[in-house]
Amino acid sequence: MAMINHDITRLTVKDLLSNDKYVIPIYQRNYDWGEKETLQLIVDIADFAKENREKNYYIGSAVVFARCNNGYEYYETIDGQQRLTTLNILTTLLNKLGVANWYQKANLSYDHRKEADDALTFLKKNSFSDHPVAHNINDVYRIMDKNLIQILNDRGLSLNEFANYLFEKVVIIRIPVPQDTELNHYFEIMNTRGEQLEKHEVLKAILMSYLNKSDHFLFHTLWEACSDMSSYVQMNFNVSHRKLMFSDKWNELLFDDFDELKEEFVAVEKSNTNGEDDVYLHTLADLLRDSKSNIRYELPRDGNMDEGKQDRFGSIITFPNFLLQVLKVTYHDFEFHQNELDEKIKLDDKRLIPIFQDIFKSLSDKGERQMFVKRFIMQLLSLRVKFDKYIIKREYLNGTENWSLKNIRKYDNNRASYVCTFSGDYEDETDVGKDIRMLEAMFHVSAPTQIYKHWLNAILFYVYNNDISDPIIFRDKLYTLACTYMLDVYLADERTDFEAIIYNNDFNAVNHTINWGNIDIGCNVPNYVFNFYDYITWKKNPHKFPKFDFTYRTSVEHFYPQNPMPGYDNLNEKGLDDFGNLCLISRGMNSKFSNNMPKAKLDNFGLIEEIKNGLSLKLLEMMDIVKEKGDWGEAQIIKFETDARNRILDALQKNNPKMTIKTIE
Repeated sequence: MAMINHDITRLTVKDLLSNDKYVIPIYQRNYDWGEKETLQLIVDIADFAKENREKNYYIGSAVVFARCNNGYEYYETIDGQQRLTTLNILTTLLNKLGVANWYQKANLSYDHRKEADDALTFLKKNSFSDHPVAHNINDVYRIMDKNLIQILNDRGLSLNEFANYLFEKVVIIRIPVPQDTELNHYFEIMNTRGEQLEKHEVLKAILMSYLNKSDHFLFHTLWEACSDMSSYVQMNFNVSHRKLMFSDKWNELLFDDFDELKEEFVAVEKSNTNGEDDVYLHTLADLLRDSKSNIRYELPRDGNMDEGKQDRFGSIITFPNFLLQVLKVTYHDFEFHQNELDEKIKLDDKRLIPIFQDIFKSLSDKGERQMFVKRFIMQLLSLRVKFDKYIIKREYLNGTENWSLKNIRKYDNNRASYVCTFSGDYEDETDVGKDIRMLEAMFHVSAPTQIYKHWLNAILFYVYNNDISDPIIFRDKLYTLACTYMLDVYLADERTDFEAIIYNNDFNAVNHTINWGNIDIGCNVPNYVFNFYDYITWKKNPHKFPKFDFTYRTSVEHFYPQNPMPGYDNLNEKGLDDFGNLCLISRGMNSKFSNNMPKAKLDNFGLIEEIKNGLSLKLLEMMDIVKEKGDWGEAQIIKFETDARNRILDALQKNNPKMTIKTIE
């Protein structure tokens, strides 16, 4: 082993994982990365590798404390264990895929947590530990195994190109703390450090720099109202602004022109002036200075802003992602639209500022830039109103949480109530309204990572361009999109790009041939396929499943296990990995589920009402067969597979009656 280095060191990923030893101390929390963080890391690296193959990509730092114990030298990892663990898991997978042959074993261990060490060792041996501590490590490996190749294919990167870039160009900075550091004090400093200025705050200052000073207050007011995603946008305005901008019931925006709204705004402000307007205007220099002092800005309140209700609703996306969603939807409408710039607009907020900067560079003068900013802020507000009205939220009410699809409605005393969007009722939604809510929930839980919310971009594009006067037409459009995802993305030999589906094909499928082999690939079957199956199963008889809902079931498992309990036979490989033997479960069920036989799975999960209500419909159907037949083996898998294919094919064919769909094995 090399001697401990006490200097700040720049390490490639290969250097990091090849040399020295790292120990995660007992005081650190367990490894807790999931799908969102894992896919974001891979996508960030892949995106940078595609555009900047000769440049280094920095993924942050690892803060360490150099130790020597009985001649054994190692680095105690103070900050950075999540990245270190994830890089080891990723390299284990790449080793299995044949592009990291130099990697022998993890140089990372966990102090007094042998089970976590074993989890990494098991992965290297192509197996999984069933200890609870290993859950997240196993899940992240499965997520990578399931998504890595598709992520690379989408970006035109080969596995070798990605691996070479990861190991030679991705860099982490190792920072040893001084030997006389009091670690308790160090942790106290780390835990109380201020937040950095966020990208959308910088972007706001950039956009405002193109406006006249007289426009700043209106822009600021609209931006701040839109940026709070935890409440309906109307409730982020004070009462006088709300009365001006929205209809009597507050559910419709009355303005679409910035200058027209500004004229009315000025009149309202003159009648309400208190001489303090400028306190809310900040230059970019102000933002940077105040960020260093950890000063946070609050939206002014007037006592009529529905206090106490702000945490009732949870948004499915962040504000930076919403900014990119709006830009992607509306950029087509600008007369200076350029196709090559449109292609660069991705739902990836790490490129939030560069994307807008590219657009500004393409504009010829200050007048065009000013016009763009004014139109964009009005489009942002308009789509935010529609987002609140037509997109599901997570609603927390009376100790419960559920998906809701509601619209705001004013009632007396300038306060708000929330009614079902398509019924106008406080509690009872129409069948069509519930159908839309279920479809959106199906899309959302299938792609919880924000960069993959193409379905949301599709809906925003549709409501931006269409009046939703008939909810049946809207529902049918969403269902067409759901079927097209199946035909053109998940069952096709050659996938259609999501943007092509939305912007070129009007949500309609172009693929006529189903390759069933795409869903007979074991744990690599995409979550969307299971959720689509559950949706069409629910849709056949909604009243049969009154408590069913789409939740974050993210782990694909074998119903008849890959490694049966002692005394039971192994299933032949074809039946084992077929869709008929696969199910989607929540991550928390893994430890009790994986190696149990189907009858035990029924007893543990299918007979307990509160657990049963949270299971997928496909899994419940499989358990019903076990309950009825007393067995689950090759014969049951073949029959279930046949029935499932027919159900999927029937749903796709009915949605595309003029299309002749062929199937191949």
